[in-house]
Order: sequence, then C-alpha cells, then structure tokens
Amino acid sequence: MVVKWREVNWYEYLQSHGVLEQPKKLQGKPDKHGHIRRDVLNIYTAFDIETSTVWLDEDHSKYDVHSFMYIWQFQIDEYTVIGRTWDDFTEFQMELLKVISRLKEYWSLPVLPKMITWVHNLAFEFTFLASIYPFQNDECFFRDFRKPIYCQMFECFEFRCSYIQTNMSLAELCKQMQVPQKLSGQQFDYSKIRYPWTELTDYEMEYVITDVSSLVKAMQKRIEKNGDNLLTVPLTSTGYVRRDCREALKKRYGQLMKMKPDLKQYKLLRAAFRGGNTHANRQLVGKIINDVYSYDIASSYPTQQLTRPFPMEKFTWFDFSTDRYKVNGAKIAKILQFISFGYAVVGKYAFKHIRLKDAKEPIPYIARGRCDAKLMVEEIGGEEKLFPLLLDNGRVLEAGYLEISLTEIDLQIILDQYDFDEIDVQSAMYAKKDYLPDEYRKVIMQYYERKTALKGFDADNQEEAYIYQKSKNLLNAVYGMSATDPIHQEILYNGGDYTRSNYETWPADKIDEVLREAPFPYQWGVYTTSYARLQLEQAIQFCKRETMQPDGNCKLLYCDTDSIKVAGDIPIEKLNGSYLKNAKMMKAFADDRKKKRHYIGLFEPDAHYQRFITQGAKRYAYEKDDGKMGITVAGVSKKINEKTGIPFAVEELGRLERFVPGMIWKNAGGTIAVYNDDDDFDLVEDETGGIVHIGKNVSIVDSTYTMMLGRDYGELLENIKLYGQYKKEHE
Repeated sequence: MVVKWREVNWYEYLQSHGVLEQPKKLQGKPDKHGHIRRDVLNIYTAFDIETSTVWLDEDHSKYDVHSFMYIWQFQIDEYTVIGRTWDDFTEFQMELLKVISRLKEYWSLPVLPKMITWVHNLAFEFTFLASIYPFQNDECFFRDFRKPIYCQMFECFEFRCSYIQTNMSLAELCKQMQVPQKLSGQQFDYSKIRYPWTELTDYEMEYVITDVSSLVKAMQKRIEKNGDNLLTVPLTSTGYVRRDCREALKKRYGQLMKMKPDLKQYKLLRAAFRGGNTHANRQLVGKIINDVYSYDIASSYPTQQLTRPFPMEKFTWFDFSTDRYKVNGAKIAKILQFISFGYAVVGKYAFKHIRLKDAKEPIPYIARGRCDAKLMVEEIGGEEKLFPLLLDNGRVLEAGYLEISLTEIDLQIILDQYDFDEIDVQSAMYAKKDYLPDEYRKVIMQYYERKTALKGFDADNQEEAYIYQKSKNLLNAVYGMSATDPIHQEILYNGGDYTRSNYETWPADKIDEVLREAPFPYQWGVYTTSYARLQLEQAIQFCKRETMQPDGNCKLLYCDTDSIKVAGDIPIEKLNGSYLKNAKMMKAFADDRKKKRHYIGLFEPDAHYQRFITQGAKRYAYEKDDGKMGITVAGVSKKINEKTGIPFAVEELGRLERFVPGMIWKNAGGTIAVYNDDDDFDLVEDETGGIVHIGKNVSIVDSTYTMMLGRDYGELLENIKLYGQYKKEHE
C-alpha cells in the first residue's frame, strides 16, 4: 500500500510492532566487530533505488558515464513510501529518528533500538548513500572492497544486504518464498533516462514498488521459516550452518581449542590451501568432439568431511636441525615415513628441474598461482644449461626451480605425476589423523538426508521445493564455513577510501586471539579441498587409462572441481567401487522417497553431449542430443532471453564452430561497474531545464566479452602436437 509518509502516525505504528531486546548482559556492549549491540524494532523494512545513467562522451570510448537516483522506495511492513530526491529521503529518516528516540524512552532502553532494512545488493545502494551521509569505519562491515554486509546511519538505521544473507537473486528468493514475483527487468527499459521529475508509467511504478514489497514479504517468510527473528537472523547465508555446527560441537570446545594452529602453522596451512582443480586437456582444446559424457561427484566437499580422516590434533614441527638430516634425501625420507604411518604432513618443498613424467599428461597438477616457479640456468661441464619454465594455461609442465607448500595428499599426487632432479624439505609439520567429530558429521548427514529424501520432488509442491533447496544450500555451505580464513583481512573504510588491514602489522596477542576465536580448526577446510582434488585426480587418471590412444593421448577433455568430461562412455562403476565401499563403511547414505538408496561421493552421470568444445578453463560449449546448446564462459552472462527462452549467449554464438578465440559477446557480455567517487556537479536536462545533482555514484553499463587466449597458452596450443619439439625450441 503506497502512502504519503506525513499522513501516517509512525509512533503508534512502530510501537504496535514492539521491540526485540538483546539479552541484558549484551545490551549496549560491542560485538566482535566493535559495533554496539542494539535492540531491534520488530518490523520488516526494505529499501531500493532506481537510477538513470548518462554518458558525457558521445562515443562511450572514455567511459565518462555517471548515474543519479530518480526514485527511492522504502517498505515498512505493508506500507510503501516513495520519494524522488535525496532531500525527501533524509527528511523521512529524520521523522523516523524522532519517533525511534521517543520509543527508546517509552521502552526504557539503554540505547536507540535499530531498524533493520533489507537491501538486495547493498553494494549498489551504498555508493549512492555515501553521497548524502559521511559513513565512518565503525558504522560499516565489509566482505570486500565496495561490498558491505551492512552499514549504519544515524545510529539506528541499519541497512543489511539480503543478497549476501540469502545468496540468491531477488527473483529466486521470491520464487522460493512463494511471494509476489519481482517483475521482469527485461521489460523495464534501463537505457531510458528518467529524472526525479519524470512522470512514471503504471508499469514502471509497479516495477519499483514490487521490488521492495516482495523483498519484505520474502525476508519475513525466510526468517520465520528458519525459526529466527530480526534479532537472531545470521548476517550471511553460511551463518546458519556455522550456528548448527557450533551448537553440535559445544561440548568439544576444549578439544577444538587445542587443535587450532598458531601463527606459524597458520601461515603454512594458508600457503598449502588450494581450491578446485579446473583445467582443459591441451591436446583437445579448440576441437569439436563428438559423444561426450559428463560425470560429477555427488556432494564432493561434504563427502570428504564425512568419509576421510583429518588432522585431529595440533601440528608438531619436524626438527631437521641435527646432522642426520644433512644427508641428501634424509628429510624427504622422514616425511614419507610419517605419511606411510597415516600422519597428516604439511610442508614447504623446493624442487630442482621438475617436469612431467608423461609429456601428454592431460591435466598437469601444479598450478603456478599456488607456487613460485621459474626457469633456471646452471653450469654443467663448463657450459650453461637452461632449464625452462613451460606452462599450460597456468599449469606447470616444467620448471627449473619450484617452491610450493603442500599437504601429504598433494605431495603424493605430484610425486606420481612429475620427475625432478632434487627435492628439499624447507619446513614441515605433522599431526595424527582421525575422522571429524561424530556431532559435526551428524549435522552434515542431516542436511544430506533431508535433501535426498526430497530427490525428485513434485515441481508443483512449492514447500518441498523450498526444503530441498534449503537442505542443498546448507549442505554446500558446510565447506565454505570450514574453509573461512580465520585471520580476516579487515576492510577499513574512511570517507570513501578503502584499505585492507595487514595482519603482519598486528600485535601478537591480537593474532593469537583471532586464531583462537576461529569457529573451527582451519586445517579442516585445507584438507577438505585437498581430498576433493585427490578424488578428482583419481578420476582423471582412470579416464586416462580407459581412453588411452596409440599416440599417447587420451579422451579426457575437461575437469572442474567435482566433474569430468570425457569422449565416449567409460565404466564409471569400476571407478566408484572403492568410493561405494567407503560410503557403506561410514554409513554415508540416504534413501529417497521411493526408498532408493543414494551413497554420497560417487561419480554420477550428469549429461551427455552430442558435440563439445573447450577453449580452456571455464570456457566450453556443447550441443545436447536434442540439439539445444549451452555455454559456460567466465565473464559471459547466462541470462535467458524471455522472448525466446534461449540464453542470450547461445543466440549470439549460433553454432559451435564459432566458439573460437576472437568470439565477441555483446548481449551476453555482462556488465561493468564504473565508480565515480569524486562526482559533485549539477546536470541540466535540455528539454525542461531541470537540474539534478550528481554526487558519488556507480554506473552499471553493458559490456562486451571477447574470448582470447593468453600469449603463452596460444603459443603452446600452436605447437601442441609436438610438445617435445616445443621444449627443444625453448631450451
């Protein structure tokens, strides 16, 4: 219901909704971010703005582009308040501030209660709000530069990012919560320049109103369905999982504290951390391949945490200072001995002249971004010999010298895949391994069981669809929670300048405190991804053996974290044998509604492609058996054309033969953000003479995406048929 805010008795209205009070021991005290804990008005609100974008360079070549707000919408429960200028908004806020101040006295509260207001993608609105309010660092909490989780104005107004809280688009959130849908953005002409005095059409008004009214309904339903209120709701989507796991592990607090790393151990663990393994077989890049099968691991990261042993004590450093370790090979022999005994070992290693054992290895394991690799010149027999650095799209084929930090899992993969002249252990630490606590794994299993129980849910049953998606999201969030860096590099905000704090400058007691306060031992996250890469590597080598050709090439095309794509069918049940046995032993399975049993961690058929082509990591396209095309390219939008039901990217590509370097996407090229932090000028509309002031702003403008290959990668692919010759030419 749209209302004129001056005609509403906000004091009586807010008073009728009441206030949610903090526990007495926390009232008025700072939280871990240094922000004062306040009581919360028990009312759901949302805020949104619409902006126009103007180009001041006619050919758009200089990106001299600026934006201004022409309408704002503030939803308070069932009321929608609309204004056209920032002065309108500030005046409205001042009225609410007076009311909240009166309510503080009425309820005898120690400090002003706060009004939580949801903003979907607060990063956008924050830039404009900063043009009218001088935010200070202690009023904001950022996830990254220009990405606030929340910000506060006038002590009592707290804007929170509902996108970060839900990890869903507004359209998807509304769909899941079964509330009136956000209207189509494709029918709303964003290129049209609207001013604060422009009369809006009925559709335009409905569009802007629905954005905030639907967001209020969706967030209220989401929060209440999860058993929360505005005082208890987590700030982020992973907060739900963190809360469940903390509650489950509360009796193990002392045990967990003992296993958390100190600063030196943390640094080595951080250096050894690596995400998923995503790469394309350089032998087949750029070729259209027929009859391609895709398989993926069912819940890869939860699988590792349910079924694998992890470091379950504090790490101890190896002492390599004695004379016995001066013998060449003694240190690595000690490391391998401990690994054979079942210990977790994390170390920093230096390799001299490391190179692939198989020159046609489809997925080289070492990522240059996770190591220090370089060429090396050495004098041998009075002559200089060059040991080159050769890369395959960021993967090391050969290096003269390489330093890298590894878990024992990664070390074993490298020992299997690479030869080298020398290896030195620069530092290493070990810990006993055991399975993660039963209470922790029970939480993961509950998520998996709920998800599996609704597998194949009726699409018309919206409640089942919601529970299925919720359980799936919670299951996937477990890893994100455990892999969170315990030493957050805090984002500091000072009048528009962003800086990232450096823990190297922190006092030792602050670092120790932060490491102790981490919800879970950091090594759990490090080992989760390490085990997941091992399972993927086992699939890579299996596909290599099963599809080996007489010329030494194989038919594995592509891998990405938990999936493989291979030409021709393979006996996937052979690969799954050991995983099935392990899942049964650990009771890591659940039954669906038809009583069919699903074992976690098996490779399952995901898709069959009639034709497939890749141009490298995060770049592939395909045709399915029904002729429908699909495209995955980092930087290219997957948005669907509502008129045709086909992704814009597919429409622009047209056919797989055009999926080559130089391909340009325009409609699916995505957008870029142009930030104008120093804007402070008036813009005059030629037609009416009206004036609008432009302060700090961000302009979201359409972009194009051109698929290109890096120079080194392009050169490698040109010579790919003769890798040996390519090596000789660079020696």
